Order: sequence, then C-alpha cells, then structure tokens
Amino acid sequence: MEQVLVRVVLVRMSHEGFADFIEALSRPAAPVPEMTELAKRPAPWESGYVAKR
Repeated sequence: MEQVLVRVVLVRMSHEGFADFIEALSRPAAPVPEMTELAKRPAPWESGYVAKR
C-alpha cells in the first residue's frame, strides 16, 4: 500500500507579496523539454517501446 504524507505549513506574506504570488501562478506554464519528450515516449505496454539503459 502506498502512503502519502501531507505537511501543512502556515505561510505568511505581505499583501504585495501575495499579489506577486498570485500573479506568478496566473502566468501560463512554460514547457519543460524533458517532460515533453517523456510524454511523447510510448508506454512499456505500447508497441514501439524501447527500454532505455
């Protein structure tokens, strides 16, 4: 069985800091080339899968 632990931490910031935080979260996400390449690979149960060593 897999267990997930969640840690709750209180984060305090100024009104300006919160506005900056929300603005950063509102921006479009930038692609991560390694994740894009990973998503394009066939899964182990799909045809065309080649195990990387």
